[in-house]
Amino acid sequence: MDSADHSIIATILHILAGGLLGLLSASIAMAFGWRSADRLPGESRTPQCVYCYRHMTWRELFPLIGWLKRPSALSLPCPCGLRKGLWQQPVCEMLGIIMGMIAIYLLGWSWAAIPLCLGVGLLPAIAMIDLHFSIIPDGLNLLLGLFGFIFAISKGEDFYLSLSIAAVLLMTGLFFAITYSKWRGKEMLGMGDVKFFAAAGFWLTPMDTPWFLALSGIIGIIFHYIWKRINNDKQFPFAPALCISLALCVLYRMSIAS
Repeated sequence: MDSADHSIIATILHILAGGLLGLLSASIAMAFGWRSADRLPGESRTPQCVYCYRHMTWRELFPLIGWLKRPSALSLPCPCGLRKGLWQQPVCEMLGIIMGMIAIYLLGWSWAAIPLCLGVGLLPAIAMIDLHFSIIPDGLNLLLGLFGFIFAISKGEDFYLSLSIAAVLLMTGLFFAITYSKWRGKEMLGMGDVKFFAAAGFWLTPMDTPWFLALSGIIGIIFHYIWKRINNDKQFPFAPALCISLALCVLYRMSIAS
């Protein structure tokens, strides 16, 4: 086996490792984030069956395999098998795998790849939870910002610059959430979205930031139109547009740098 074969095998293994990191991040974020958004004050944060409300075991939470071992797995059941069609968790996990594999393919394997794969793996969960509950759990925003900070440091980027971009986006989000919302007489941006803006700042550069804002607005308008046609509801979750925009900006930067 020559060096070219070794290189191909190493690349494949690295891409699979990236997919595994994205899977783990998406799976954990979805399980605990969904519970965080759905629980009532005083209730446990531990993920539980949506039908019988018993706490899930670690085997039931295990990514993909935990689902495949459930009764009638193709019907996408809850752990006890009494409720079907729960597609959100496995879809989110599959998207996490894809995001992690794309990230490694574009960046290559390095220490910076670990927070990158974990960070992009959070995005499907954030979008999915906001889509169903109109809320972004604080813990997921915190993790997104933390992974972005670690990614920036591991890439040798300026800490103060990343902090400045996060602060600028935080102020931008607060403007839309408070000032612009008061002027329009309706909520234009939720506080969860504002915190996402701040977390996204650690992932972006000064060149990326205008594109992130522009893409968020454009995708948000398109999504709002679709959402209104389907649900006849003027209020729509903004996180899917934010997550898609952030993923596009970060992955595009990786593609032109490779």
